[in-house]
Parts: sequence; C-alpha cells; structure tokens
Amino acid sequence: MFVMKNGTSQHPPVQWPDGVVDAAVHFPYVLVLQNQTVHIYSILDQQLKQTVPLQSAKSLISTEESVFVVADKEIHRLSPVPLEDQIQELVKRQRVDEALTLLDRVQDLLPMDSYKDLHKNVICTSGMIKFYREAFVEAKELFIKGELDPREIISLYPAMPVVSEDFTPQTTAVSNAKDLWMLSRDDWPTFQQYLSFLDDFLREVRPTGQGQMCPQDIDSTLFKLYLEQGEYGKLDQLVSSQNNCNLQMCVPDLEQHKRFFTLGLLYESQGQHVKAIQTWVKIVEDESEDPSDINVFQHIVNTLSNLKHKPIVLKFVDWVLQREQEAGILIFTKMHASSHIIFAPEEVLTILTNYSVATILYLEFLVNELHSKEEKHHTMLITSYIKWILQSIEGDCNETSREEMRHKLQKLLWQSSFYNADTIYDQITSSFLHVEKAILLGKSGKHKKALQVLVYEEKDQQAAESYCWRTSAGRDRKFTQEMFLTLLQIYLESTHHVIAAVDLLNKNAASFDLVSVLRVLPGSWSMKLVLRFLSESLRGTVHDKRMRGLEMSLAKVETLRHKHAWVEATHEKIRVDRGCVCYSCQKRLTGPEFLRRPTGELTHISCHGGENGQ
Repeated sequence: MFVMKNGTSQHPPVQWPDGVVDAAVHFPYVLVLQNQTVHIYSILDQQLKQTVPLQSAKSLISTEESVFVVADKEIHRLSPVPLEDQIQELVKRQRVDEALTLLDRVQDLLPMDSYKDLHKNVICTSGMIKFYREAFVEAKELFIKGELDPREIISLYPAMPVVSEDFTPQTTAVSNAKDLWMLSRDDWPTFQQYLSFLDDFLREVRPTGQGQMCPQDIDSTLFKLYLEQGEYGKLDQLVSSQNNCNLQMCVPDLEQHKRFFTLGLLYESQGQHVKAIQTWVKIVEDESEDPSDINVFQHIVNTLSNLKHKPIVLKFVDWVLQREQEAGILIFTKMHASSHIIFAPEEVLTILTNYSVATILYLEFLVNELHSKEEKHHTMLITSYIKWILQSIEGDCNETSREEMRHKLQKLLWQSSFYNADTIYDQITSSFLHVEKAILLGKSGKHKKALQVLVYEEKDQQAAESYCWRTSAGRDRKFTQEMFLTLLQIYLESTHHVIAAVDLLNKNAASFDLVSVLRVLPGSWSMKLVLRFLSESLRGTVHDKRMRGLEMSLAKVETLRHKHAWVEATHEKIRVDRGCVCYSCQKRLTGPEFLRRPTGELTHISCHGGENGQ
C-alpha cells in the first residue's frame, strides 16, 4: 500500500489471502508470491488480474522494467505487456470501464498523442456498446466526446452511402453489434429509433469541427434520411439553407420522388439560380408534377426580387409579367425594399414598356413610396391613368374599376406639383374627363374657366362647390369669397341655374361677402328666395362685428395691464444710503442723481455714459 507524506493512503489496500511469501510493486500492479504461485493485482481496482505458477519460487525483485522471480536454481523475469497493448486488449474484450480506469491512471506514463488516441478509442467503443443497447442519449454523448468520425455511424446504416471515396471504417467491433439491415427488415419500429438517433446525432455535430470532417457525407445522409422518411419540411429546410449535399446523388432521388420544388431549392442553395428557376417554371406550366402545397409562382417572384444577378432577372422577368403583371412588378418594388437596387427607374420603365398595368404600378411606387420629385415620373403616371381610363370605355372594364382609377387620377392632380399641366390638359381636351380638366385649369390659375367646365360640361353642382372649397383651403377669407362669388355669377348667367344659385347662397352664406352678393343679384328676385341667406349673412356680420369688438376690448385690457406694470416699475421707491456705491466705478453715490440698471444695480450718470461709449 502506498502512503502519502501526511500518512493518508493514496489507494485502498489490496486484499489477498494469508501465506504471502514476498511481494513487489510494479505500477500499476502489485505482485504477490504465495504457494509457488505469483498473483498479480491491480492497484487501481484491487482486483486479481493474472496468476503465474512458478515452482520453487522464493522471492520477488522489482526493477524499473520488469520483475524478477528468484527460485532455488533459476531466476525468472516477468515483463509487463505495454500499457497501450493492455488497454487495447481490454477494449477488444469490451471491458471499457477497466480500460478507461487504467488509461486515466497511467496518463502521465504515456505520450500525449498515444493517450488521446487511446482515450478516443475507449470512449467511442463504449459509445458503440451503448448504441447497440439502444441507450441513444448516452451513445450520442460518448460519440461527441470521443470525436467519432460521423462516417463511422453513417456506414452502419443500409442505403446510407458514404460519399467520401477515401474512407475506411476503423471502429472497434463490439460483441453486441446488430445488423441494421436485418433490423430494418424484421423490426421496423426499433429501426425507426435508430434512424431518429442518426438524425439527432448528425444535426448536433453538423455545425461543429467534428462535423466539418465530412460535411458532404453528413448533409447527403440527412437529405437521404428526410426524403426516404417523408419528412419534407425538414428536407426543404436543409436544402434551402447553405448545405453540402452531393448533387449527383440527390438530384436523381428528388426526380424519382417528384419533389421538383425541393430540387429547385437545392439548385438555388448551390448557386445554380437559373436551373432552380427553370425547374420551378416547369411546375407552374404543368410540365412537372409536384405534390408540394406551395405557391411556386409567388416563390419565383420572391426569388427574382432578392437576386443581385441582373442577367438572371432579365431572363425571367418577361415570363413573370406575361403571366401576372401585378405580381411581376413586385420583382422591382421588393428589390428596393431589400436594400439592393440593381435596376435604375429608367431601366425598369423601359422593361415595362409593353405592360401597361405593371407600368402604372411601378410609377405609383416611384411617386407614392419613393416620393420621386421628377416631373417625368408624375407626368407619366397621370398620362398612364388617363390612357387606361379612356381605353376602358372601349373594353369590358367594369364601372367600379374605372371610378377607382379616376379617383386616383384626381387625387394625384390635386396633390402633385411636379407634373406638366399643359401637356396633360392637351391630352384630355376632347375627352369626358371634365373634373380633371377643371383641376388642371385651376393649377394654372384659371378658376373661372374651371368652374364653367364643371357647371356646363360636367353639369355637377356638387363638384363645382367642392372645387371652391378645395381651392380655397389654406387661403385667406377674401380668396374664398371671390371663389364662391365667381361660381354664383356663373349660375346667374343662365336662367337654368337659378335654383343652383339659391342653393349655393343658402348653404354657404358664411363664404360670401354680403355687399358683393347684393350687387350681382338680379333685381327681379324676391326677398323670399334669399331670405335664409340674408338672415345668416346678417347674423354672421353681427357676430363678426361683436367678435372684433371683443377682440379690441381684450387688446385694450392687455395694454392697460402692461401700462400698469410699467407704472408700478417706474414709481418704485429706491433707498440710497451712505453705504451705496456705483456698480461701475465702485465709488460712493454722493448726489441725488443716479441711474438704475435693468438688473437693479445703481450707477453714476457719468459712469453709465462711459458704459454706452464702450
């Protein structure tokens, strides 16, 4: 038994029977001579490891390299098997716990490389034993701890080929090993558990250095596993992210299973964007049957909008626009949102030349979303609106769509200040777009003419009245009164609009100047027609007069308040005694004349003059 300097035993005592003749230590073993037999015990676990019969043995002598057994007429030499061989032999016999214990205790006696290799071998062998016992959690931990090459596990599974050509399995065979191919045929539920372990193990080591030993094998195996098990969600997630799947193996498998959408994802992840989109195009055109419940056309649009390769976008953009212009335009609008712009607006407009709906949508994007201030964009958008509306009269477009387009046109005409009004007016002079003509005339300051168009051509009194209100927004009261007076005069020019004139006066009395109205009203009108207008106008006039009087009174009160404050400040008594000194020269104030600064300090008059001079 070994004893530390403080008297504490470093190892538990080795137990052996009575009758010991001699003993010797050769770490990590104790050799005991008894009854013509040498018993060899391990210090590490106190177990008998070997028995060597020797006749006439008398004593034991231990040296650094071996142990000598002295007999009557001869000396025998017992040499230990190298530690590495001992450990490997224990591993082969699946006595991994003993091997690991021995290895840990003799670590300092082994070269570092040998220790690491032996340690990994013991750990992985232990993992294999756990693996075949279906203790999968423990097995996974041991395989990761032992840095087992994932191909060692992959090669155990049927139909899971190892892609690496230079790989040769090197794991130690274990006695409880199972034939997984037989298991897959005879006990499918148990084999499913082995498949789940494979998935779990490979996914965990995939991003680690252990997984980087064979990334293509790992990804190709996961691909095969998900495809064969019908786990298409996991499969799409694998191939749509960065991966190392072997195309030569994976492409035929996907084609066989008719997973063409997934095939496109695989091509895309490998940087083969053209092949990916071509594969998806075939699905959309029903050339390829695919069971995926996915909007493949929308996926193509999203892919193109995120691509930074202009030639590829140009290759497929016409195909997308021909199928659906509303979706196709997203290629260019989403491209801006994703912070990479590879097409200038003028390039896009050139591409969209033959697609009127897409052109309108893109111009709306430039004007409304990007807030373009270029006159060309605003004018083009308005022109496109007009062209669409005029063509819709000849086509089968429904009234609702036409009115919605006219609403957008009118809104843009009112709000934008960047278009060429004269150019647009020339386009609609002979059309039925009278409201739009009025807006354009108003933009040029021709308000009377604009109102005449609404009254005589559009024949919409409400539109004329709305024009007055909208044009007057943000302007002074005088301008508002002039606008409504102009509309009234237009109504008075025709006997057909007498009722409209009366309605205008009665509904908008506050918007008129009473004196100006009385000057233009026909003398033939009875008091009854304008009684309501006169009443409201007089009431408004009286109210305005009273309000002005009130405002003046409030202003006077405010003035009086300020005057009172000034008087109080100027009539304040200032006490000057002998101790007061001038703020500027610090000399005493001896006379009755002095000045007071705004901040309250007192100064000589002469000193104050000097300050001003400075």
